[in-house]
Amino acid sequence: MASLGNEINLPPQSPIEVQSHTFRCHFPGCSASYRRKEHLHRHEGKHSQQQAFPCTNCGREFGRSDTLRRHVRRRHGIIEPLKRAQRACEGCHAAKSRCEGGVPCNECIRRKISCSFNDPTSTVGDPSSGSETRRASSVRHDQPRLQSTEKTEQCIRLYFETFHPSWPFIHKATFDIRQETPLLVQSMVVIGLWATREQSAQSAAVELHGKLDSALRNQKEKWDASEAARARSTCVWPIPTYQAILLHIMFSFVLSNRDAIDFDLKLSLPSADLGLLGALVRSCRRLGMFYYPNILAKYDEGDLDSFVWVGIEEIKRFNIALYKVCGKARCSSIRDGNHGDAHAWTSLTAGELQFPLPSNCALWNAVTRDEWDAVAKDEKRVSLDDDRQKDWLSNFAEILQVF
Repeated sequence: MASLGNEINLPPQSPIEVQSHTFRCHFPGCSASYRRKEHLHRHEGKHSQQQAFPCTNCGREFGRSDTLRRHVRRRHGIIEPLKRAQRACEGCHAAKSRCEGGVPCNECIRRKISCSFNDPTSTVGDPSSGSETRRASSVRHDQPRLQSTEKTEQCIRLYFETFHPSWPFIHKATFDIRQETPLLVQSMVVIGLWATREQSAQSAAVELHGKLDSALRNQKEKWDASEAARARSTCVWPIPTYQAILLHIMFSFVLSNRDAIDFDLKLSLPSADLGLLGALVRSCRRLGMFYYPNILAKYDEGDLDSFVWVGIEEIKRFNIALYKVCGKARCSSIRDGNHGDAHAWTSLTAGELQFPLPSNCALWNAVTRDEWDAVAKDEKRVSLDDDRQKDWLSNFAEILQVF
């Protein structure tokens, strides 16, 4: 594939990376095995552990930071929303391994290599900055260029104030522009720029949207799982990338009515974007993202409860948003007389939504620790063994299909 030069390069994140069913520990005398490779790495780090995580409440030390968090929650009653995994160190990023954070991190200790982090000078990538590793995984562009983190944060703040209330499928409390994939950040920045209602900012939004569009289409094989031979439910799900693509498609609705004062997506979706939407739907379907047992399989019993809850909720809310956008795209195509286009991209039906409704909106919207603590006690722990089939939205397909 030819390089896009100074336009945009998508992160080298592939949804067709298949996870092995069993990963065994190779340390002598240890017979531990895990379904997920990152859990094996985390376990093996204990064999050569060189750092401890002390509890500030009782002084007890733990070999892993997540074990400490679980101890603090259960023993001392301190509950907090779990932040997303910290930005990976250079070694873990290059090896595509899960980085648990800390310097040195457990994975670098296990591999006996130096552990270091790049200094992120800007969330929105600059082709002239950063190491080769960082540049390879960044979304890059020349114009419009957001020079400061302050400007980026302003756009993200406007995104959550204006767009998020209607389409809440990104978890606000755990969102951190310093750690998120640049593709997702820039898709949100486009909407934030548009929300300023300033002509120069909206022009910048349109230009950035165009660059993202070219990259998504020209580098489609990096995210499209619909035709990948090895794509299956056990693959890594590139949720941030798919969130970014959905936001990109939704902004195309916005551009069809530039005088709109909100983000209700009432007008038309350009025919060219129907194909992009169809590829996203088929990719999610191929990866089994609409099936609740597959969603549960992404987590293990040892994972922190809040991490599991937020992750499952984010997938459910993304699926519902995708379903609603498909419905609006179908209606706009029929309204515009493009009946053929309305069916050519394989619509998402209500019968495919094989998962329960999102739960506890108050907990989902909690941002501060006090807000989380006030409502977290009412949320039951997610059971990874209960598929809750009787609660699946697909059971109510006939009703949902009307909307």
